[in-house]
Amino acid sequence: MPGELPDDAQPILSVRDLQAHFRTDRFGVKRDVKAVDGVSFAVRRGEIYGLAGESSSGKTTLVRTIAGAVKPPLDVVGGRVDFAFLPGYGGLRRAPAAEVARIRWRHLSYIMQGSMNVLNPVRRLRSAFVDFAYPHIGESRKQFEQDVVAHLARLKLDPSVLAAYPHELSGGMRQRATIALATICRPDVILADEPTTALDVVVQKEVLAMISGIRREIGSSVVLVSHDLGVHAQVTDRLGIMYAGRLIEEAATVEIFRNPLHPYTRHLISSLPRIGDDVPRKGLEGAPPNLADPPPGCRFHPRCPLAMEICRHKVPATLETAPGHRIACFAVNRSEAA
Repeated sequence: MPGELPDDAQPILSVRDLQAHFRTDRFGVKRDVKAVDGVSFAVRRGEIYGLAGESSSGKTTLVRTIAGAVKPPLDVVGGRVDFAFLPGYGGLRRAPAAEVARIRWRHLSYIMQGSMNVLNPVRRLRSAFVDFAYPHIGESRKQFEQDVVAHLARLKLDPSVLAAYPHELSGGMRQRATIALATICRPDVILADEPTTALDVVVQKEVLAMISGIRREIGSSVVLVSHDLGVHAQVTDRLGIMYAGRLIEEAATVEIFRNPLHPYTRHLISSLPRIGDDVPRKGLEGAPPNLADPPPGCRFHPRCPLAMEICRHKVPATLETAPGHRIACFAVNRSEAA
């Protein structure tokens, strides 16, 4: 597992009390789905920060909001997102259009979930690089093409893919192509939402190695979303665990695996298969809450084996129990429950 970065590393991305809800009003019925509800964390320069949690925990909505990909019914109702390269606005959604155009791809890139299918099916791959990356490079067209070819070689892609349509490439090649597209401008921050989805184990390993290699080579910070804890164990430096729209535990990845403190995190870690271990695993009882009508207090308390009375009516604060290890749980932070 990657080692922990020094605590004094300067954050390049800071998320503070971010709240993003899906708001609908259909046939007189209003719904407010609190997909991201009070999330705060920071990403240091040059690190890979992971976000984990089961489906519908808010990981993808969180990354979409950070990327500024906010369209109705999604609405940002509170908090701010600050980048070192975009100070003063509190997020892309508040920045002028010219500023957003300046930093996208050049300073901030976004590998969306299902990114293998976002390439234009009727245009060759070369056109995608010209449309998205060429305006930011500031080189001659010939030099730009040479740079693209060299960058593709780093990702084990032949220059011939530039003349191909997306449907002519395998899933693994399309995924590598989208990663190449997201990194050709050497961005400061890369948001990667489930970049290994639908890939076989061999290609998945290659893609993860590429992301790590690109981080080392160009010094980018990466926010990596995955429900697969094995993926985080391979590449992330620090890991945030999400449940029902909230960040419930954060620490160095190696610390999360060695010493998970939140009951939900413990369940996630204990559910991982181990070689030679044939002990049956017990599933977590219950189901994630309906975020249109979440339970009061700690949202995990209906499923938590350690739930106390205070958990049912008060939201636990996120407190640091050890250097770099933050937990939102009354059973762990006993002094808060007193």
